[in-house]
Amino acid sequence: MTSSVSFTRGLFLGLIFLLYQSTAFSQFLEKKISLKPAAEDLNLKQVLDTLSAENDFYFSYESSLLDLKQELKTPNYSGTIRNFLETEIGDQYEFKELPGYIIIRFAPEKLDLDAEMQTRFRRVTIKGQITNIRTQEGVNQASIYDKNTLASTLTDENGYFELKYKKDNSSIWLTLSKENYRDTTFLLLPTVDIVADQENKRFRYLPGDSTTQSIEESFMGRLFIGFRQRLQGINVGSFFAESPFQMSLVPGISSKGIFNSQTISNFSLNLIGGYTAGIEGMEIAGIFNINKRDVKSFQAAGIFNMVGGGSKGFQVGGIYNLVYKNVEGLQVGGIYNQVQGNVKGLQIGGINNRVKGSADAQIGGILNQASASDVLQIAGIANHSREKAGFQLAGISNSSSGEVNHQISGIFNRAKSVNGFQFALINAAEQSDYPIGLLNFIKNGEKNLTFAIDESGFTHFGFRSGGRKMYGIVGLAYQLREVDTPYALEVGMGIHLIPSRRFSLDTEFVAMTASDFVAVNNHIQSFRLLPGVNLGKHFRLFAGPSLNFAFLDPGQENFTDGWNILEKTNSTGIYRSYGGVTGGLQVVF
Repeated sequence: MTSSVSFTRGLFLGLIFLLYQSTAFSQFLEKKISLKPAAEDLNLKQVLDTLSAENDFYFSYESSLLDLKQELKTPNYSGTIRNFLETEIGDQYEFKELPGYIIIRFAPEKLDLDAEMQTRFRRVTIKGQITNIRTQEGVNQASIYDKNTLASTLTDENGYFELKYKKDNSSIWLTLSKENYRDTTFLLLPTVDIVADQENKRFRYLPGDSTTQSIEESFMGRLFIGFRQRLQGINVGSFFAESPFQMSLVPGISSKGIFNSQTISNFSLNLIGGYTAGIEGMEIAGIFNINKRDVKSFQAAGIFNMVGGGSKGFQVGGIYNLVYKNVEGLQVGGIYNQVQGNVKGLQIGGINNRVKGSADAQIGGILNQASASDVLQIAGIANHSREKAGFQLAGISNSSSGEVNHQISGIFNRAKSVNGFQFALINAAEQSDYPIGLLNFIKNGEKNLTFAIDESGFTHFGFRSGGRKMYGIVGLAYQLREVDTPYALEVGMGIHLIPSRRFSLDTEFVAMTASDFVAVNNHIQSFRLLPGVNLGKHFRLFAGPSLNFAFLDPGQENFTDGWNILEKTNSTGIYRSYGGVTGGLQVVF
């Protein structure tokens, strides 16, 4: 059986949404206030801030549309907050109240509706036109949605629309929204089983920010988010519906239609991809998930996740994850992760992790980047922190423009200040007491050129560099006596046991290798204890004992000299331990 009921505007103008809300939410707008003249003239912003603080709510408005510095038109005022706003701001603005907020919205125009409703079996079809109440012209790209089912659509260029959805024998709250127009809700009464109660669905107000625009203007946003969903977000703004479940094929083709981008769901299944307002539960996608606001608990996508708010819980993307605010929990990206806010938890990226703010822990196959690394960075190639870092471990290099605790890398470490140690071939810092490397360029440390001779007749020319406690050694040696391998390379590390202005005491471990690169290879490891006397700021005389261990090729008995302690000779070579003395001059700079 087909039932068709045509409604003119006068027949189903049941309730306008503003009238409904004035009775449902009158906690703040109808509150009585009294303003008395002050010694100093107050401007609008000061009064709004005072009202907000004293009554425990927030004003939400776009500051560029209000003259916040204007002086009050009625500084001696007594009445409701609503009347005060209408007097000071004007009748071109709309004032709406939600728990915790009074929303000030520029809306100089009003919408009108002329429609008819048809019911066939369990399907409802609403056809009509939305017009400007002042000009009677059709309004294009206006949003129409049913607050019960969240079925929604947009008007065409002449303001006409058609909305279809399943009948559930309840009243129909049809809401009209358009930028610069006042939101209006009509109550449409079905011909049977009229239910006057409002829908069970919950709506919430979340103040807008720039991340939604950033998502929609990104490359992926322009590629996957349709024009109709963008307009829906502009028209409806910061009002979002809650739903336990939604399913999408692609953005715009979903169980919630184009209203999906204004819906916060507990469970979301996107066969290819979807664009939702947010998730408070679980979201799974074959290819991608795009979220306007926050994602909580669990999110997984075959290729990528894009979140305009924050991610809390576990997020995994086959290729990458992009979060515009903060991450709390675990984030795993097959190639890379990018977070515009902070990360409180762990990031794991197959190639790269990048955080604009601070990050607790990052593990990247190639590179980690963060403004600050609070706990740990591990990378196959490099770690970079702009402000500070905890522990950095990388295959090639670590760098921080601020303070770090510890750094370990294969080639290079750089930091402003190091609380613990640095381990690499080359270390650089303004302050680092414990650099472990061959070359250490420490601003508050010491560097010197050393000229020395030892008990075996080797003359040594070396470069020592490091911090106030530890330093590295690299140098060359030449045997004054006639031997098969007179030239040698030596590397090592040392510790300043007693640094002072007059006297010093250093201990060193040095490995020296002499080779003809053909048949002969001789190796000596030495422990040295070197007392010194400073001659002014730039010169130091030193001399002290050494304990040496030599591993010599057969026939190299005369390569070393000194006081033999133990010696063993076999077919593979000569193993000798002996005592000696090393002394010389250091040029300190």
